[in-house]
Amino acid sequence: MKDFEVYLPTRIIFGKKALKKIPKVLPSLGGRALLVYGRNSAKKTGIYQKVTSLLKEAEIEWIEISGIKPNPGLSQVLEGVKIARENSVDFILALGGGSVIDSAKAISCGYFYPDKLWDFYEKKGYPEKALPLAVILTISGTGSEYDEISVITNEEKKLKLSLRAPVLFPKVSFLDPTLTFSVPPNYTAYGTVDAFSHVFEIYVSRENQDFDVTEDFMVILMKNIIKWGKIAFENGQNYKARANLMWASSLALTGLVKAGVGSFRFLIHALEHSLSGIFEEVPHGLGLAILIRAWMKENSKNPLLLRFYKRVFNKKSFEEGLKSFESWLKDLKIPMSLKEINIPETALSELVEKTWDILKIWKVDHFYTRDELKKIFETAYTQ
Repeated sequence: MKDFEVYLPTRIIFGKKALKKIPKVLPSLGGRALLVYGRNSAKKTGIYQKVTSLLKEAEIEWIEISGIKPNPGLSQVLEGVKIARENSVDFILALGGGSVIDSAKAISCGYFYPDKLWDFYEKKGYPEKALPLAVILTISGTGSEYDEISVITNEEKKLKLSLRAPVLFPKVSFLDPTLTFSVPPNYTAYGTVDAFSHVFEIYVSRENQDFDVTEDFMVILMKNIIKWGKIAFENGQNYKARANLMWASSLALTGLVKAGVGSFRFLIHALEHSLSGIFEEVPHGLGLAILIRAWMKENSKNPLLLRFYKRVFNKKSFEEGLKSFESWLKDLKIPMSLKEINIPETALSELVEKTWDILKIWKVDHFYTRDELKKIFETAYTQ
């Protein structure tokens, strides 16, 4: 096991009564908030009305920015920064899933660095402060409610990048599984694959390959995500499934999963960031599902992949393991190729170049070649 540090400063309030603690907890962050949420679902489900009622009870004033879309863009973030600065808010309150939370993190950082924000995503600088952030989670998947990562897209550059900084940890996250009951089956599936991918990528690309506590923890997480994600997909009102999926996905990208693994590489996420950075309509989890399968087919000699198949699916060969993974995707009714989701074959070259740009920014391009990226995208398209 490699040396490591773990830092998880976020307070988690979990369960059916989580929101009832809002009036007692949020005033410590200030009396004026910027409420960030998505398009229509928050108001349709009634959670918006419930949250704003609790804000009134807490005597917290709020300003809003709504309409945050999946694969959130820099332009919306900068609009939020402008609103936050003009109204001198004390903290940001994110109501939604990963896209909303990632946008809220970017706004909290951009409040102090409005002209340098995108530079941080391109690794040209590093933020040392951000507004406090609170989260009310409404969809499981990204784990952004419990980590220090934000992912947004620069629409002009068609470049989707991540920023990791300790100042982006939420101060508190309210996790009520009942808020995910209204998430439709397809987005339940996409969120499940997203959570799974975070653990899977670390598992198969880590420097430390010992059998140890962290490996066992990763295996348990992946098994639970696969199990409970399928049940939640089939029955969205199943509290036990929604609760287990929510907690597993929150843990899936924390320092606990990375403890002692040494270095690792997120190639599949780089591939997917190029995909949904160009084709904004592609849900992140859907793109990941297709690209994980393609990566598996192109890496059939990876010993850690075989170990994954053995420990998670109880299969002894690459062929049987791949079939088990594909069977899970079929159970979740997830398409298997880029062609199925109408990505034009002519876009593959641009996808390779965007991925290469991301890998250079991450300073890991020396581990790969363009031909390797091309093969994965071609496999993802045709098979």
